[in-house]
Amino acid sequence: MNKTNSPRPYATGLSLYRGLPRSIYILFIVRVFNRFGDFVQILLVLILTGKLGLNSSQAGLFVSASILATMFGQLFSAYGSKRWHIKSLLVFCQLVVSASYLLCAVSYLTQPQFIPYLILLASPFRGGTAPLTNTLVAQFSKPDELGRSFSLLYLGTNVGVAIGPVVASLLYVRSLFLLFLFSSCLLLGTTLLLMCGIRQIQVQQSFEKTRVNLHIGKPLWFFFGLFVFYSLLYGQNTFTLPLQFSALYGQNEGSSMFASLMMVNAITVLVATTFLTSWTYRLGQLSCMALAMLFYTIGYGMYGFCTSFLSFLGATVIWTLGEILMATNANVFVNAYSPVALRSQANAYLTTSSSLGHALAPTLGGFFLLVGDYRQLWLLGGALCFLLGCGYIGINKYLQK
Repeated sequence: MNKTNSPRPYATGLSLYRGLPRSIYILFIVRVFNRFGDFVQILLVLILTGKLGLNSSQAGLFVSASILATMFGQLFSAYGSKRWHIKSLLVFCQLVVSASYLLCAVSYLTQPQFIPYLILLASPFRGGTAPLTNTLVAQFSKPDELGRSFSLLYLGTNVGVAIGPVVASLLYVRSLFLLFLFSSCLLLGTTLLLMCGIRQIQVQQSFEKTRVNLHIGKPLWFFFGLFVFYSLLYGQNTFTLPLQFSALYGQNEGSSMFASLMMVNAITVLVATTFLTSWTYRLGQLSCMALAMLFYTIGYGMYGFCTSFLSFLGATVIWTLGEILMATNANVFVNAYSPVALRSQANAYLTTSSSLGHALAPTLGGFFLLVGDYRQLWLLGGALCFLLGCGYIGINKYLQK
């Protein structure tokens, strides 16, 4: 069993990532361009309704089906990695998504009615890329490098997310053909980088020879359950918050102010990730996640009483610190406490837990708002975040026995 505590690194800022394996830097580049070029998923609802003519119910059906297909791909990637090399499976998944988007570009010029089905076809393969990438990060990192490696990947995610929507909106207005084509080419480029820049690792399946019955432990299963609730609460940022802004400031001004708030979220992530990773390194993953829930409790509690945009900004910065701690420690914990041969499976369960929580967030948030108001929802969310923090402390105490 790996320890959750590691010596604090002396480096701060971007120098924190100095000395990591070359493959980690390549995976970082892949993550940046994959998230930057994820135009289709960013604008999926607008593509279906604004460009392809689907009504809201039809678009909702396809989005829900896409989420379910993504979750299936996440789970399948774990079992597929038992039969194929992880790198080969990741390359295959990315090639299928790239080919699907290329067919979408061609179909837009000839048979646009096929595009939703091509996007649906790509969804499970797109879903499989995240757990496979996380497993590669764990394979290429030494135990004391896991925290810095996943922090770098998280930074890459947010670099891509920070600039991707701007380019996606420009391409959406100019040409849907170019949007699909550009997304396909970026995926193909990162796939070629994976093929040429990362070596294949063969995980020794010694447990098959010694007949040791490896399994995912109870603490991890409990952690996955808690992560569903965490993702459900986090999902209110993109469901409840824009509704609250529309109610306070009107639809047009509210949408603009919400976009500005999300930009502040992205900037906070880019500025604070390296410093938080360095300052909290010696606390251990579970303690960091408990601290993250405290930040969420404060931030969400503030949302319940915010009346000015400045107060919303302050609350957002606070809970974003919690987002950083969760994102940089959850993957580390899962990979540190899962057997090497089962890492792909554990990473798949983590991403599936996240997808399930995000899928439930709009439905449960909407039902609550039928009987309650925004203040009650955010206060309840803050209280549940506090309980989640207690849960992480409980897991930590259990593992220390």
